[in-house]
Amino acid sequence: MGLAALLGLAAAPGVANDSLRQFLISRTCVACNLSGTVLAGANLENADLTNANLAGANLSQTRLLRAQMTQIDLSQANLHQTILSEADLSEANLAGADLSEAILTRARLVNASAPHVNLENAEARNSNWYGSDLSNSHLDGAIFHQASLSATDLSNTTLTAGRFYRADFIGAQLTGADFTGADLREALIRDAQVDGTNFTDADLLGANLRRTDLSTARLCNTRMANGEINNDDCPNPSQP
Repeated sequence: MGLAALLGLAAAPGVANDSLRQFLISRTCVACNLSGTVLAGANLENADLTNANLAGANLSQTRLLRAQMTQIDLSQANLHQTILSEADLSEANLAGADLSEAILTRARLVNASAPHVNLENAEARNSNWYGSDLSNSHLDGAIFHQASLSATDLSNTTLTAGRFYRADFIGAQLTGADFTGADLREALIRDAQVDGTNFTDADLLGANLRRTDLSTARLCNTRMANGEINNDDCPNPSQP
């Protein structure tokens, strides 16, 4: 969307039109309030939104490459198909946000608060989520090849058919997570908590599972690190 069209947008109730217009011109909105604002399709590359409030905003298909968004509030925001490559969202509030099909390649999300976030089919190769809360979220079909998810909370999160080749889960909380059909080849899953984690049909070939206790995880048609297929937890058809 061009600048002229964007300048014609009305701000959300409680948001000053002057503030919105100034941001669209300067791409700088530090600690400002743009909650509920519609910016769908805007080109905001290299924008500075440090500590801004965009809770509930519509940023669908917006270009935010290399944007500075540390400590931003994007709770309940619409970020569907938004481009956030190389953006810095460290310590961002993404609770309940829709990031489905978003592009987060090489994005930085250290210590982000993102429970109940939707990352279905998102592209997040080489992204850094160290220490973030992604509990009760949806990462189904997402691509996180070589991403850092070290020390993250992924408890009760669904990651079915996700692609996590060489991803880093060192020290992650994976209790109750569902990795059904996920690609975890050569992933680092050292010192992780996997109580009740579902690895049905998952591929763990070459994964580093040092000091991770799989005794309470669900293993069925699971390709283990050594290439063997583990069916320990498959349903027994002979049982009623």
